[in-house]
Amino acid sequence: MSYSNSEVHYAFEALSFILGSIPLSVSSSETLESLLLHHLEITKQISNHLKIPNSGAGENELCRWFYNTFQSSNPTLQLVVLKLLPIIDGVYLSQASLRKSLIGFEAILLAIYAYETTSRRGQAITVNVPNLSHPSIYHEVVVMNSTTEWNLAILSQILEPHGTIRSTKRARIVGVCFELYYSKIALIPLRSKIDFCKLCVIWAGQDGDMYENEKYGRKHNGEDIHEGSKQNASTSEGGVGEITKGKKGEDKKDRKFPLQ
Repeated sequence: MSYSNSEVHYAFEALSFILGSIPLSVSSSETLESLLLHHLEITKQISNHLKIPNSGAGENELCRWFYNTFQSSNPTLQLVVLKLLPIIDGVYLSQASLRKSLIGFEAILLAIYAYETTSRRGQAITVNVPNLSHPSIYHEVVVMNSTTEWNLAILSQILEPHGTIRSTKRARIVGVCFELYYSKIALIPLRSKIDFCKLCVIWAGQDGDMYENEKYGRKHNGEDIHEGSKQNASTSEGGVGEITKGKKGEDKKDRKFPLQ
């Protein structure tokens, strides 16, 4: 058994121990790598564990498994962690303002951020954009100009190392993690892409679960919601919706809506 296969086998056995059991219908052609990356039942069980109370605490075994698995040298195991990034971030951002321990989630995000920081080697991600004031290559020009003007556009700034996640840096660190996620998008399973789209909808404050109970006049925590508050919802840092203004003439109110 190769070193890489040993890593995959150990990761699978460790995950089975954490989840309790993994009932699988496995074909002879499926490998452990394929099961971890594509099997829907495993993904569902992991998602359920991530959504239980205190799942992001420092002593959480699943968070430790994510951290150790991403640190492995096996690219497929790293993809297993990345495919669950929308769920991890969704749960993390929904709890970021609750003043509870989320060290487990933050350790995962910092590991991904550090990986991307090292990969970029202190360089920003840039792209050369042609000067659109000049004729394109598809147009005839009267005077040939041998010099081509390009504008340098920065897609992602140079990354600074971070050992902790402060509220002022949270969005940047989460964003960089998703930049790595996007760079692997061709290898990410479809289910994960759907989860990412759902996260974007909820984070943007449009038709997400945060409005689930609004039709009944209450929020998730049981407090009343005034009519008209939905159209005045906005998204604040940390991925939660915030009501900044009620009906005309009312004082401003701060109302938080969890992502879940």
